[in-house]
Amino acid sequence: MRLSPAKTFVLFFLGLGFIGTLLLTLPFSTQSGVEISVLSNLFTAISAICVTGLSVVSIGEHYSLFGQIVILILIESGGLGYMFISTVTAVLIGKMTLKDKRIMQDIFGMTSFKNIRPMLIKAIVFVLAIEIVGALSLTLCFLRDYSLLKALYLGTFHSITAFCNAGFSTFSDSLIGSAHNYPLLLILSMLITLGGLGFFVLVDVYDTYRQKQIHFLLHTKVVLAVTVIIFVPFVLFILLYEKESLAIAIFQASSIRTAGFIAVPVEMTTELSKFVYMFFMAIGAAPASTAGGIKVTTVAVIFVFVRSFIRSKDDVTIFRRRLSDEVVHKASLIFILTVSAIAVFSAALIALEPYFRSTDLVFEIISAFSNTGVSMNVTPKLGSAGKILDIGAMFIGRIGIITLLISAAGSKSHESNIKYPRANIFVG
Repeated sequence: MRLSPAKTFVLFFLGLGFIGTLLLTLPFSTQSGVEISVLSNLFTAISAICVTGLSVVSIGEHYSLFGQIVILILIESGGLGYMFISTVTAVLIGKMTLKDKRIMQDIFGMTSFKNIRPMLIKAIVFVLAIEIVGALSLTLCFLRDYSLLKALYLGTFHSITAFCNAGFSTFSDSLIGSAHNYPLLLILSMLITLGGLGFFVLVDVYDTYRQKQIHFLLHTKVVLAVTVIIFVPFVLFILLYEKESLAIAIFQASSIRTAGFIAVPVEMTTELSKFVYMFFMAIGAAPASTAGGIKVTTVAVIFVFVRSFIRSKDDVTIFRRRLSDEVVHKASLIFILTVSAIAVFSAALIALEPYFRSTDLVFEIISAFSNTGVSMNVTPKLGSAGKILDIGAMFIGRIGIITLLISAAGSKSHESNIKYPRANIFVG
């Protein structure tokens, strides 16, 4: 029986999580004398493939070198994503259906399928190049305190986790101990931002400047514009309200929004800061990127839709381009379902863990659902039911709630083509 792409997508991540849990459960995956429960290994594996970064144990203190490499492979697999990996494989071996070719052409504004192959190859090269350059740059930063081999390993580990927006660190305090290593923070910020832009945005920017063109794809324009619009106020908030240095402000704004590294403990911040963090975590980064969240393009579509409605305009436009009704409907559906899911998961966690502050529990759920990984240091203290709930939030957030619903739905009903009389009801 041929599985639908949505079901294949879900099964891929489930299978990856199962394999990851098995590998992390092996005796040589943990440090000598350390015992980790199966649930904790499952939590770590799901957090890795969902590039979240939440953890119930310290990666560096509990897992051996083998276990850390397993986590790194899971992060890379989850960060690149099944769709990217499978599409690359299909293109390279020349096995892609005509329907899939047309979808790719429509998404990336291409007139010919022959342009897709070089784009995907360039995307692979860009990913590898960025991670290698990031690893070497971070190695130089770590050389101040570690030997060459140790610095090279730390540089490679943090380069991959930063570009994949995973937020895992071998340090028990994340990067709090490196808060004054400004070159390290800025390099990580750059890697996080590049990973959050998405592979094809990077390729489009490269092609535009290499070919001396003057126009980006609409998708690229929206991603870049909204990223700047939400990033700058976040930096200013941390800089002016929390009185942090510019380097820390840039790092915190980059990481809290999508990655999960921290240079300043978030549990020590004010209530206002927590709500600001939750807002930006929920937005996330770009589609087809290594980050999660509602996505910047979804937020942009919702904004221009509301603007068009207020101005009584029939067309929803952005950058002098008219958006299709399908795009507007999908963005609205994603927004509504995501907010609803966060509300349900938050209520459930509050009911399961009544001894924690409700704000902190909602923070943890948003962090899990948006695959951010920033924590109020609550997740390790949750009971088994709370951890399972967090696992579910991370998984649904990474898969995408619409994809999950499609995969769970059965075959189309025979009544799907029936047209009923149009009617209206009072709303608002």
